[in-house]
Amino acid sequence: MDTDDDPEIIFSDYTQSVVIDGHHFDVEIYKTSIHPGWILSVENQFGTLTVSDNPPFFGDVLAWRAFEELVREEGIKAFYNKKERRKLGL
Repeated sequence: MDTDDDPEIIFSDYTQSVVIDGHHFDVEIYKTSIHPGWILSVENQFGTLTVSDNPPFFGDVLAWRAFEELVREEGIKAFYNKKERRKLGL
């Protein structure tokens, strides 16, 4: 495999770790050098990923706003699967 052909991953300045109600999440907002759309990826403390990429976001700030809106509307439960929610008592 020729690594020269692999697209570069470009991370947004909005990529960060956040703590919400004592729960740690790694929020990554990124795109590739060959695709202009931004992807939102949220990893919870169990390593479970929640990815929002369909459709991709036109801007990194739009991806961050989508994260904020998801937290506002659904709370942290949006980033845990059913088994994890039971374990955490959510």
